[in-house]
Amino acid sequence: MKSPGSFKRKYCYFSDHFCFFMLFVLIIFINSCTSKPEPYSVLEFTGTEGINNLSKSYLLMLHEPDSINPALIMGSKGDLFWCDEYIFEYNNSIAQKKFKLANTDTFLYVNDKIYSINIPVKNDTTPWFNALRNYDFSELQFINVKSEFPDSYSKDLTALAEIKPDAGIFLQGDFSDMTELLEIFNPRIIAGTSLTGNDYDQLSRLTKLEVLMITLKDSLITDPLPFMPELKQLILTELDKDVVLPENFLVNNKQIERIIIQTSGSLDISLLNPLDNLKELVLNVSHEVINPDLLNHHTKLEVLSVTGDELIYDPDLVSIPGLRWIAFSSNVTQDEFNSFIDNHAGLEVIELIRNDTIGSLQALKKLRNLYGLALNEAVTDIATIKTLNSLKYLSLPHDFLADPERNADIKRSLPDTRIGANEGFCLGSGWLLLLIPLVLILSFFGRRIKNGIKS
Repeated sequence: MKSPGSFKRKYCYFSDHFCFFMLFVLIIFINSCTSKPEPYSVLEFTGTEGINNLSKSYLLMLHEPDSINPALIMGSKGDLFWCDEYIFEYNNSIAQKKFKLANTDTFLYVNDKIYSINIPVKNDTTPWFNALRNYDFSELQFINVKSEFPDSYSKDLTALAEIKPDAGIFLQGDFSDMTELLEIFNPRIIAGTSLTGNDYDQLSRLTKLEVLMITLKDSLITDPLPFMPELKQLILTELDKDVVLPENFLVNNKQIERIIIQTSGSLDISLLNPLDNLKELVLNVSHEVINPDLLNHHTKLEVLSVTGDELIYDPDLVSIPGLRWIAFSSNVTQDEFNSFIDNHAGLEVIELIRNDTIGSLQALKKLRNLYGLALNEAVTDIATIKTLNSLKYLSLPHDFLADPERNADIKRSLPDTRIGANEGFCLGSGWLLLLIPLVLILSFFGRRIKNGIKS
């Protein structure tokens, strides 16, 4: 017969191990429930003369290849990229980080898959329409169309919608010109179109819309955008200085995670107050950012870019502990730069846009997680840059890297860093987007690159 002591010892042994096991399970459970931020990726592109991350840098920085190396650019899932008059999305279905681009008059190919289609304005059926089933449209993201297209295409577009019902629409015209297309497709992305209050009813019917890039035609806006349940990214372009957005403009879409706004006037940050989950904010403002301290309420914010050549904005009023990506404009001073870096030790990516007032980059040495650095037009402290061994990505002006000796010296100092070239495109004053619609700017910029014309 076993003694009570023996039983007690076994019970204690079991109890101790059971407690240890439950603690182990609890740790695993907590770790699995704690979402870690997605790392930013260094993406490389061949087959293009330049690539731009619209979602992170808008149109301020074009990344270029050289005679040997591909174009290099940083990004994350959900970013919209622009190249050679086409837009495509780096989305969840894309596992790779290397992209081979090729385009014809009809298709944009990415890694030999069709990502975008141009619908011609001529009233004839193109050969690929006749052989629709012979093409692989599994990765199709965009249908590019002018404001008017022949009625004869409706049947073929309906057949295409059976294959890809949520294909995005990049339209050069008014939102109302999209009526027929929206009866055929239920797009995930709409880009390039202009919107009025009369379009709200149709916009509210888009149950799968995740990304909306629009221009607002009305100068007097009183009503908020309609509820779009899946909307995650909103890009507002070409806002005239007289356009005033009401504080409740976003009240029906509190779930939005990304906002990109370009305006030739001022912008009041109170516009963002309704948003509960804002993670990325990119602003190109010609005059004043009003109430910048309200940014501190958006504690989930990870990406912040506030730029503009004549911008009135005090970055010292901003303190967001979780910030990971920051862009400094041309008028940020050395003291403001140093102070911001000191208060945001978790920064991973830094962009300096046309800034020649920050003469020292010594403050960057304090950033343990510094992963990427991009300097556009001005390079003021290459000595410090060469000591930033944590860098995995470095983008410098094309003209700066054109010097072979200088290029080789940087690569010797940072052997584990991917180094690429960039070119600037000045939108800081806002004048260009007021004169030319966004879709035409993209087209112009693409032709400029193809013709080898540099800034």
